[in-house]
Amino acid sequence: MVKYALFLGCLIPMRMPSVEIASRRVFERIGLESVDLKGYTCCPEPVFSRLIDETGQLVISARNLALAEELGLDIMTLCNGCYETLLETNETLKNKSDEMLRVNRILENYGKKYRGLIKVKHAIEVLYEDIGIEKIRECVTKPLKIRVAMHYGCHLYRDLSGDIMRKPRMMKEITSLTGVEIADYGLERLCCGYPSMQVDEEFSLTHRLLPKIKRMVEAGAEAVVLTCPACTIQFETGQVLLRKRGIQYEIPCINIMELLALSFGFSSRDIHLELHRGPILRLIKKVEGD
Repeated sequence: MVKYALFLGCLIPMRMPSVEIASRRVFERIGLESVDLKGYTCCPEPVFSRLIDETGQLVISARNLALAEELGLDIMTLCNGCYETLLETNETLKNKSDEMLRVNRILENYGKKYRGLIKVKHAIEVLYEDIGIEKIRECVTKPLKIRVAMHYGCHLYRDLSGDIMRKPRMMKEITSLTGVEIADYGLERLCCGYPSMQVDEEFSLTHRLLPKIKRMVEAGAEAVVLTCPACTIQFETGQVLLRKRGIQYEIPCINIMELLALSFGFSSRDIHLELHRGPILRLIKKVEGD
């Protein structure tokens, strides 16, 4: 059985429990053992934390990696931001012995030591490379007859190989296994605006989120498939804020793990999709015919 230490991050367990529930259902069905990482903290956040305190970011991230090292397991993330933070910290400390020494001096105060013994993988990579397309295809018992747009999220383009499209290609192929029709809309790589939302709401909504949603709707998408929780917050909350500006869009958001769970035959109630903030009930009705 494939086995990984599961790094859930902050947003999924706190704000998107349906993604965690769906992921655990999917992992069990495909034979992926995910071991909870006890005592982990925020990854920390990949954009602003390094600008505020780079050493602090490295130490916090290295402590999380050390927890997985203690289990003797590579680490798997569901969140794009967590993936980038942990991956970059892992590579930085593995390749800069002076940084590793400095970080470990601080970690000694907390009874931890980073050794650089494990790999960091996104769940998309684990599904595609370790489980495999054929196994996932075998588990699909209820193909989903909907048209969707893909939003991969900026951090999913980070790749050690230099091939920035490697994981987005994986995500798209896995999504297609669920039976959906994928609508290409030309702005897949445009940032959703979540980082800029922290400093300029107007720019974030009208110059990042709105162009994407408009193109998705024009392409006939009935939902947007995501893997990043921060992007999901931007899409769901952002559409509410756009409506307050008189701009009416209501496109449901669904995480790829939720999409897989539905195609595996789990009901929307099994994975509690009703916890979404967006117009998910319309999508549920379309998928389940209730």
